[in-house]
Amino acid sequence: MNKDLKKFILFLIGSIIVAFAISYSYSAYQSHEKGKDIDKVKTTFNFGNADKKVEDVKEESGDPQEVWQEQRLGALESLGYAKVDIRPFYKRIYDKLTGKKIYNYKSIDDETKKVVVEVKDNKIIENFFNGDKATTRQELVSNDDFTSYDLKSYDLDTMTVTTFKDVLNNDTYLNTKNGIIEYEDGKTIEFTHQNGAMNGPAVENLPNGDKIKFVFDNNKRVGEAEKLYKNGDREIFIYGENNQKNGSSIYYFANGDLEETTYVNGVLQGAAKYVYKDGAVEHYEYKDGKRIED
Repeated sequence: MNKDLKKFILFLIGSIIVAFAISYSYSAYQSHEKGKDIDKVKTTFNFGNADKKVEDVKEESGDPQEVWQEQRLGALESLGYAKVDIRPFYKRIYDKLTGKKIYNYKSIDDETKKVVVEVKDNKIIENFFNGDKATTRQELVSNDDFTSYDLKSYDLDTMTVTTFKDVLNNDTYLNTKNGIIEYEDGKTIEFTHQNGAMNGPAVENLPNGDKIKFVFDNNKRVGEAEKLYKNGDREIFIYGENNQKNGSSIYYFANGDLEETTYVNGVLQGAAKYVYKDGAVEHYEYKDGKRIED
């Protein structure tokens, strides 16, 4: 390659770098000016709290996508995380080229707890770390008008995946006010929700084919529930404190027999009765989960 061609190529590369630097600086300035308006957004949606929503923000910024992104970043700050700028300049240039924004957060109370946030278009990925160990990954995907979003949360310690559809219950297009928890052993819980809290009817599908129908109230199992066994048996019982069985229970056997018992903190206790399908009745007691004959 002759010297003139080498000089031309070097000049061309230098010109491209200078032009990009000028463009990047101007774009950063514009983003800074627009950020002054966005900084007005102080109240954000906090997962699990139905009342924390930003009101009248769209009118202030005029950009629903940007408002939604800022709301989620603000939610991290409300959880005690502060933004830190530790991303090298060359990586920020790469982010600019790919259209991706990367933000780094540290816990105010514990600097070993960090969050790396990736933002692009209608998707936000939040990676939570404890030291160098990744603990949780959350993927948020908004709907078309950014009035709500779906959330998929990966617990990397238990390998449990929780999916919330339409977290804010504002999606008028899909009408999917539901979610599912998927466990490593194959168990799943299908639920309905309101603004991030599990509320309403739910079904727990066990790996062996059994299932439990129950009701959530602010993420807690409450009231009457029914367990349906794969073999045709079924049990009606009551959920009390700590998601445990408490109170009376009736177990219906597939052959027509039934058993009436009482649970105390998830353990069979006290008087019980067994009724055979022919009408015969047997009385006995349970103590600490074990049957005691009269």
